[in-house]
Amino acid sequence: MPGWILIAITLGYAALLSFMAWHGDHRAQSREPVHRWPLLYSLTLAVYCSAWSFLGGIGQAASSGFIYLSHFIGPIIGFLFFWPVLDKLIRVAKRQNVTSIADFIASRYGKSQGLAAFCSLAALLFTLPYMALQFDALRLALHLLTPPDDVMTHNPVSVDATLLLAVILAVFAMLHGMRHTNATEHHEGLIQSIAFESVFKLAAFLALGAALLWQMGLIPLPGTDPALAVPTLAPKPTSPSLLGQLSEQGALIQTLLTMLAIICVPRQFHVTVVEHTQRDDTRQARWLFVGYLAITAAMVMPLALQGRHLLGDTVPTDGYLMALASLGHQPLLVILAFICVLTAAGGMLLMASLTLSIMLSNEVVIPILLKLRWFDLSKGGYTRRVLRARRAIILIVVALGYCCSVMLNGHISLASLGLLALAGMSQMIPAVIGGLYWKHGNRIGVAIGMLAGLVVWTHTLLLPTLVQAELLPSSLLTEGPFGLHWLRPLAPFGLRFADPLTQGVLLSLGLNILAYIGMSQLTAQRVVERIQASLFVESAGTMPPSINRPWLGAASVRDLKALCRRFLDKTQVDQAFERFAQRHPWPMTDQTLASIDMLQFSEGLLASAIGSSSARLVMNSALSKRGIELSDVVSIVDEASQVLEFNRSLLQSTVDNLQQGISVIDHNLNLVVWNRRYLELFDFPDNLIRVGTPIERIFRYNAYNREYGPGDSEEHVTQMLANLE
Repeated sequence: MPGWILIAITLGYAALLSFMAWHGDHRAQSREPVHRWPLLYSLTLAVYCSAWSFLGGIGQAASSGFIYLSHFIGPIIGFLFFWPVLDKLIRVAKRQNVTSIADFIASRYGKSQGLAAFCSLAALLFTLPYMALQFDALRLALHLLTPPDDVMTHNPVSVDATLLLAVILAVFAMLHGMRHTNATEHHEGLIQSIAFESVFKLAAFLALGAALLWQMGLIPLPGTDPALAVPTLAPKPTSPSLLGQLSEQGALIQTLLTMLAIICVPRQFHVTVVEHTQRDDTRQARWLFVGYLAITAAMVMPLALQGRHLLGDTVPTDGYLMALASLGHQPLLVILAFICVLTAAGGMLLMASLTLSIMLSNEVVIPILLKLRWFDLSKGGYTRRVLRARRAIILIVVALGYCCSVMLNGHISLASLGLLALAGMSQMIPAVIGGLYWKHGNRIGVAIGMLAGLVVWTHTLLLPTLVQAELLPSSLLTEGPFGLHWLRPLAPFGLRFADPLTQGVLLSLGLNILAYIGMSQLTAQRVVERIQASLFVESAGTMPPSINRPWLGAASVRDLKALCRRFLDKTQVDQAFERFAQRHPWPMTDQTLASIDMLQFSEGLLASAIGSSSARLVMNSALSKRGIELSDVVSIVDEASQVLEFNRSLLQSTVDNLQQGISVIDHNLNLVVWNRRYLELFDFPDNLIRVGTPIERIFRYNAYNREYGPGDSEEHVTQMLANLE
């Protein structure tokens, strides 16, 4: 099929996605009730299935057998058996207004701007091989689905066709992924487009697979009929000692990496956590997304077997899907194959560029501009500047991914590139999981641990890949850098206990975890780190104590609104402050002096637009001019938190030693402490007994379960509350 037709299909498809995105955004802006079904959320999660899942999966199945299943089994295990971790991650992230995985890590470890920037730049480095994978798949599709004499795709400047596809996708992400600065606000239009892509790529893959499997019985082997010539593209020479082992061994470590991908891959974190809207989403997604993966995996092996039988080594195994579609010279099959590749690669590139632009703008660009005083917080708004910066970053990220693809020049298989990227992204897992369950981790432990993991990943996995792509001399693998034999990437310090992938992942991730734990134990936490640790580890389901005491400064509600309007739309700010006023009983006008609670709320609102670390910088800069130092505010909150924690621990140790069922409430009639005997007396549901639950709810639950005897339940509740006065 002529290349210009495939480009026209891309433009038409982008126009269709643009219409869908515009319609979704229009409904959201017009305030029509937009109900996001759990099915839509599940389909959005399927952005996980990129070109690696389809083309790389077939290639890996054809060369290595059923090891390709690790790509699908990993996330299935994560969603089915590690659901409590995901559930807590989502609840905590929503409570903290998290905008990305880098923002999550920075927020947990004291809102450290340096740590946020480091995580963002590391995420960019780790994502580039994944983006190169998508561009390689698009380039391969253009080569195999077009005639050998096609001017657009088979000439010295044929790479421009792939670049054109990249530009189209980048423009779409800029137009429909960056319409507002609030990164925690849901992108209804974009999400609908991604969900549609997920349906389309699965439908195209299944239809194409079914048609090919039915047709293969009627098509003779290539060579018996000249009319059925296959467009050939000779495989690049590869080194069996490295890439062969990367694909054929390490099934367990590949499964581990793909399981961790549902958390540590930036785009997957965004769709799973940031775009989450309601509890039912995740409950149903456990099964819908798992079914999506299972259906996709089931079609891979039959196509791989047919490709191996009919095509052999005439084309790279990653190109079997396109080559099979070209055998019968049927335009419909060629179009289906191209759409399958376009949607799989395009969806990943869209979400990857979007999430990276949010991270890099919030955690790198804005802090630099603030420190250079390019943002004068006493003047005008910066919503448009932030959006322009993010759109520019989208172009830069896409360009870097494209350049990475050109540099690798097709020497590396799609599966190997994907595993390389996942091995790097997994370096964020200790910080995320430790941040959820271990209170003593701190920013120094995270930074040193990730840096150690990054160095080992670069040395043991990235350098051999660059050697394979002929970008570095092969002597680096045999003799080591600078002739240091003990630093050979495939056998550092003489260690060679597994295949290169397994060895590299275990060494990098193991050193990362050891450094994280060790340095966290050896160094002290800051005040704000202790506060955040308590919020993340212990208080995922409860609100922090409200502190309405005004601070001795001149900042008012009007000042905080004006500050937030610098980075958010006026309507968004006004609605947020209205909701805040409705949740608190005390009167609030524009002249009201800011309370500690209001300062925390304003910082959280800013964090939804520019990330937690940048929000802390903005608040520090603005409030210091109004007679308030944010470090003093933190000290007050920390003092209150320490007193509350000490008193609660003392009470808990006391009531635990009593034989009677005991519960303790505070002056607001909210539950503070209880003992095991108290839980044994009543059959409470899991989500009822927790710190901060109003005692009225507990009384009402007991009354309706006839724990207080016959009679009207509400009268029992009223009487019980009266007894407390």
